[in-house]
Amino acid sequence: MTGTKLKHHQLLWNGISTLFLLWFTNLPLQVAAQSCFDNFYDIYQRESIVTDTTFPRLYTVCPRTIYEIATLDFNGNIKEPVESGVQPPLPLRANMTIRCGDLGARDSLCWLAGGDIHMDGTAVRGINDETVEGVSIEGFVFIGARRHSLWATKPGDITFKDCEWREFVSSQVPIMLDYYDADSPSSRLVATFEDCEFKDNRYFGMGSMNSLIYGNSAQNTIVVKQSLFQFNDMIINNTRPDTHSFIIESLGPTTVENSCFQDNLVGASDIVVFGSSFESSTNHASNSSGSLCSFSSVFQNIQQFDAFTPDCVEATSDACARYVTGPPSIAPSEGPTAVASDAPSFSPTNGPTTTPYPTGLASDSPSLSPSTLGDVVASSESPVEFTFPDTSVPAAGSTLSSTGKATSFFCMSIILCYLCI
Repeated sequence: MTGTKLKHHQLLWNGISTLFLLWFTNLPLQVAAQSCFDNFYDIYQRESIVTDTTFPRLYTVCPRTIYEIATLDFNGNIKEPVESGVQPPLPLRANMTIRCGDLGARDSLCWLAGGDIHMDGTAVRGINDETVEGVSIEGFVFIGARRHSLWATKPGDITFKDCEWREFVSSQVPIMLDYYDADSPSSRLVATFEDCEFKDNRYFGMGSMNSLIYGNSAQNTIVVKQSLFQFNDMIINNTRPDTHSFIIESLGPTTVENSCFQDNLVGASDIVVFGSSFESSTNHASNSSGSLCSFSSVFQNIQQFDAFTPDCVEATSDACARYVTGPPSIAPSEGPTAVASDAPSFSPTNGPTTTPYPTGLASDSPSLSPSTLGDVVASSESPVEFTFPDTSVPAAGSTLSSTGKATSFFCMSIILCYLCI
């Protein structure tokens, strides 16, 4: 009897150990697994409970999907019902990263098509945060919005990585940087484009801006790195192409480096900067020159603008550096490294030095105030009423999550086995 009982206890312990091992192994996978969002309303719902935007948030949008974007009425409200399946504009709040798939790459195929506005960095639809600092948009393809792909009217910084804008043929301007605050002249909105493409876009006509990227005051900064502008037509439908036809138009500081402008139709120049600094490095332009300047026009003062005689900045690279891999920085060593000493030192090497982050100063007198674009005006209604997700304890009969099932099964097994002793 005693031997049978000991054997029973041993079998019981082995079973409990196996169950615990299976549960413990499965738990991290369930916790670490992150689902993707195929409905942008769910992003609004998640953000509705975020009161401290200093905490970084990551939203992964489901890949291999075309997201049809909604149209807006005069107050910025969505015309289509939720049941129609169209998506609201992506809401931009501080410290949000919105990524296509796990890798945030265009190859993951997240396409945002049509509608009025793809990304909302304004207060028009009730997002009343003061800034859009620390926003990152990764791996999206934006197609043919009627007004803007991005409209931003707040200070901060928005970075686009591996994104593409194509077939904007009836928009006011794809990228509208519309921040201006006379009471805070040192604040600014910085938009950075890294490894992005603008292809097959064209000027719509009267009522549209004269470019694809537009900075509407000296408090908007544009940074373009390793990006491609190709097959864009800014002459079609343009009655004043010699003076009003560009790809990038900025009233604020502008930096363009390692980027390529190829096979575009522009009337004046690829880039124009009014009253602010322009920095250019290793850029290439081919079959993409206007009658004013072959690459960039910089108007440094009102006298130049009145005479319409800018300083011309040339593209200095003979080839598109975006596709060129540079040589190794140093030659490989001829022999092996020195033999390590018998007694390595106990003192660590000096820590890395840091330099203060430079803060650019806006011009003393901003050039323009934000424009009133199209039919979009500040909402006269109260901010959007967000629906809070249900965080209550599941009711009787509700389905448990896989982790909850594993936990319940584990606990029940222990109880049943204990009762069998």
